[in-house]
Amino acid sequence: MPRSRDHHLLRQIGQRVAEARTARGYTQERLAEAVGIEPVTLSRWETGHRAVSISTLAVIADTLGVGLGDLLDVTRALPSTDYAPDESALLRGYRALTDARRDLVRRLVRELAP
Repeated sequence: MPRSRDHHLLRQIGQRVAEARTARGYTQERLAEAVGIEPVTLSRWETGHRAVSISTLAVIADTLGVGLGDLLDVTRALPSTDYAPDESALLRGYRALTDARRDLVRRLVRELAP
């Protein structure tokens, strides 16, 4: 996954944490204390500057009374990718290949691509 996509996902998760926190009347300081972290750490998570562990995110979700899935809804975070039908078929076929055959396909594409 490219670094920019990682950051995008972290920002989206952090934004959902911040939305849930403020909707329930928590300040960063209050939530940080309840979770057992420093407020600056929570701030970095909410802005996507640091990654939060799944276990800590579960504690945050429990503290806020939301589901972990609500905070991890990455389908909202990923930009949609529309493929033409033939591209989708190629991707499905590629994913069905063994590792050795995938290597062969990648080499072939490198040879054929300008």
